[in-house]
Amino acid sequence: MAVNLPTCHLPELLSWLKKYLPHTFKLHEELKSHLRGQYPQLEFFVDRWPHPQAVLAKQVRREHVEQSVVEGVFGVTEGAVGDLLRDPTIALWDTRVVLTAVTKSLKPVLLTVAEEMGKSVTLYTSVLLKATPKDITPASVPDGIKIRSVSSADIKRMNSTWEYSFEGSDTYMQESVRHYPSVYLQTGSGHHVGHMVGTSYGTLGMLYVYPEFRRNGYAKVIVSQLAQKYFDRGEDAYVFVEENNLPSQRLHESLGFRSVYGGGVVWLWCDSKPFPK
Repeated sequence: MAVNLPTCHLPELLSWLKKYLPHTFKLHEELKSHLRGQYPQLEFFVDRWPHPQAVLAKQVRREHVEQSVVEGVFGVTEGAVGDLLRDPTIALWDTRVVLTAVTKSLKPVLLTVAEEMGKSVTLYTSVLLKATPKDITPASVPDGIKIRSVSSADIKRMNSTWEYSFEGSDTYMQESVRHYPSVYLQTGSGHHVGHMVGTSYGTLGMLYVYPEFRRNGYAKVIVSQLAQKYFDRGEDAYVFVEENNLPSQRLHESLGFRSVYGGGVVWLWCDSKPFPK
């Protein structure tokens, strides 16, 4: 039976996850945010304690939200991961299940369990890129453009531009803006140029530049300026980019980001019907 770890054991779990970096990157960073009080709505399950073989982080399901969000799952073996996903005490499979940023080597067992549970799966693969302070020089903000952090008044507009917005994503974005660095570009007359926001799992995310402002170097300004905010905090900068989004990969690589490890990670929506993308 899965063990829902109490808070007193979470620092030990963090040390266990650290041993398996970078494959546990998202889980590790989510747990760090949780321990700092920045992402309290998580539960951490292991297959056994104190010597786990698999771990899963799940959002506490909000009332009226018809999905279970698994913020990460990792195991020393596929068997341990499969057993944890199937454990009825975690109560995953009574509705849509979203599995985020799971190391690609675990894809077969994820698909097998989803099929057993009668779910259709929509998935994509992304790569994790990293930059250090020696890799990036922040691009200068062009004349006539203003830079600031994202404010709560910007959330509705930003949420409408996010390709992966979901029920409650405006609340998630609001919390991200409150706890993590962000960058917002606008013209002198106040027109929104683009933005990027730090996430609960330690990456720069949700990059967007409005079509009329593209091909002017604004994306490089946004990414490099936000990366600098992480460097100023004594942290490296990370980003997940879809494997087939070659323009975004080239953008980040041109700034100095490099792949952390081969194989990538998979994101899966498991439902009775495909995820609308």
